[in-house]
Amino acid sequence: MSLPGAHLLDEALSPTRIHLTEESRKDAVLEFLIQQLGTSGEVGDYEALHSAIFMRESLMSTGIGLGVGVPHARISSVRRMVMSVAVNRTPLEDYESIDGQPVRIVFMVAGRPDQQSKYVRLLAVLSRIVKESDNRERLINAGSPEDVYAMIRGAL
Repeated sequence: MSLPGAHLLDEALSPTRIHLTEESRKDAVLEFLIQQLGTSGEVGDYEALHSAIFMRESLMSTGIGLGVGVPHARISSVRRMVMSVAVNRTPLEDYESIDGQPVRIVFMVAGRPDQQSKYVRLLAVLSRIVKESDNRERLINAGSPEDVYAMIRGAL
């Protein structure tokens, strides 16, 4: 079964932008994912992306609960919506979350300001995947980025 909007996930994410990380701090994971998106060929202004992500985080943490964070930015230099994923091997204790659970799975999304509806649909797809505890457990225990990608695709 294919979820509505699943094609957006396919457009935004490639296996090369999925990473198993071993960071201890939220900022380190964010910096790493910004670098991944900034060199993806889909983001024309790295500094604007960096500023937008950290500005958004300074307003309110993007920890949505269940050990998941979704930092995001809308900047005009994005060619098409793009996403990078980090599955951190240990909990990021300083990544605040609405339910207080430490974040381990981070989906970073960048899009243009005119892509709000696409972003909302993509977030709905991600939410449906991570709301299932078995899916979160498989992501956290994945042995490789390819395993993470296959798990995400298999959950659709």
